[in-house]
Amino acid sequence: MKKILFSLAVLILVIGCQPPLQERILGIWERTAVCTSDGQCQTSELGMAPKLSIFRPGLAIYENPADPENQRRIEYEFYEKETKSKSPEIIFRFLNLGFDIRYIVKRADKEYLELYNPDRNNTEVYKKLGPAPE
Repeated sequence: MKKILFSLAVLILVIGCQPPLQERILGIWERTAVCTSDGQCQTSELGMAPKLSIFRPGLAIYENPADPENQRRIEYEFYEKETKSKSPEIIFRFLNLGFDIRYIVKRADKEYLELYNPDRNNTEVYKKLGPAPE
């Protein structure tokens, strides 16, 4: 019985040690795949894939190696509660282009970020390249 209680206490402690979701999404991310709802994924060649840098507070940069001259500074808003999907959401606003993209955060950990786009019905998978500079 003591072993079960000890194991349960350690598990709760480990789960509680993870940083909040809003901090886990910060960093420099490289898109590794785009997956459709039926599970078909189109992978990206590492080093040639678009990069998404998410900084605090509300600033992000989107870079596409296919167009290195055109780095896009974008704003974002993060919502953890009371969203349409009932899951955490992030909205990227391309102010100079006049549109925004809404994503549902499916996964955010030390290595991977998965963002589901309900408008396109696909999931973008990103691998973390490093922390966001302060």
